[in-house]
Amino acid sequence: MSKKVLIVDDEEILAGNFQTYLEMLGCEVRTAASGAIALEVVENFKPDLLVLDYRLPDMTGFDVFDAMRTLHSCEAVLMTAHPSIEVCNRAIERNIDIILLKPFPLHELGNVVLHGLPGGALRESSAEQPAQMDRRRGGEVNFPLKLYDGAWVLSDRRRPAASSDEPLKQAKKGA
Repeated sequence: MSKKVLIVDDEEILAGNFQTYLEMLGCEVRTAASGAIALEVVENFKPDLLVLDYRLPDMTGFDVFDAMRTLHSCEAVLMTAHPSIEVCNRAIERNIDIILLKPFPLHELGNVVLHGLPGGALRESSAEQPAQMDRRRGGEVNFPLKLYDGAWVLSDRRRPAASSDEPLKQAKKGA
């Protein structure tokens, strides 16, 4: 049985990309561009997981999650580009223990949807999935939430392409 995922994000192109990627992974996915639309979709779709943007045009992701719980119970993942202690505390109050910090690579969304659900639904990592989902390496700091920051994506883009020029430089030195 495929996992049913509802993505609630007002950035429709981004939500469409998430939908396409998760469908490639075998999930059944719906999208909603606002909280009101999400609540309509929940009634018929009954998702296993909500992937909620924190800032929506008509309400917050938490407002959607709170209203949705009266209609249907499921797990939730929060996405935000604007993390704060308040957002983390509000997530903890609702037992949302995964926050994806935008921008994040698509494979992290896939890992969270397929393997990162709380409450015992976490499956053992397969050979194709890395055992360590959190990119932060170093130190034994325990975060109250599993935070995925997209900073490395930006830093990788800024890194000069030395690897492609390196053989040329060495060949010139040897000549």
